[in-house]
Amino acid sequence: MPAPFSSRAIPANARLLVLRAIVMACVALPSAIGRAADVNVIVRRTADAVVIEANALINADAGTAWRVLTDYDRYADFVPGLRSSRVVERNGDHLTVVQSGEAPLWLLAMPFDITYEVTEMPPFRVDSIATANAVRAFVSRYVLTPSGNGVRIEYAGNLAPRRAWLGRFEQLAVRQGVIREFQALADEIEHAGGRCDVRC
Repeated sequence: MPAPFSSRAIPANARLLVLRAIVMACVALPSAIGRAADVNVIVRRTADAVVIEANALINADAGTAWRVLTDYDRYADFVPGLRSSRVVERNGDHLTVVQSGEAPLWLLAMPFDITYEVTEMPPFRVDSIATANAVRAFVSRYVLTPSGNGVRIEYAGNLAPRRAWLGRFEQLAVRQGVIREFQALADEIEHAGGRCDVRC
């Protein structure tokens, strides 16, 4: 007859890995349940940068998508880990948006502060150039395209680290933050579209 299971039979480092896996699964579960939009993400490295491309087909109209995409002061309400997001300066279609928060890395939380110089091209495109401690350049673009009864949202970002070997955790935090923000943004647009269907 097999001996009763005992956690003492598992090496300490293996127990730590199991604990980390359980914690990460518990952390990820609520966000996975809350997802509405099916998001596709591609991350690839070039010689000196990380390129992030993402897209999603969302059940919402283009007007709703534009309203949510450009409501930067509300991002902290629906993007996990984002403590604050605010417009600090606006000059026509040019804005400065400052965000701060924490990006999860395994059981750690990596704090970040990032400033975006945003150019809006209503009603379908937003370009931005960002500055942060660990990156030399961070250029990104959102494009909305009406598609059937919905709207396709596409994201392209180019993240160039400040140094080749330093700040790798910070770079990873920024990259994960971008992916998490895109998923949350797509979900919020779809939810907003559903709310409009009920009220409008």
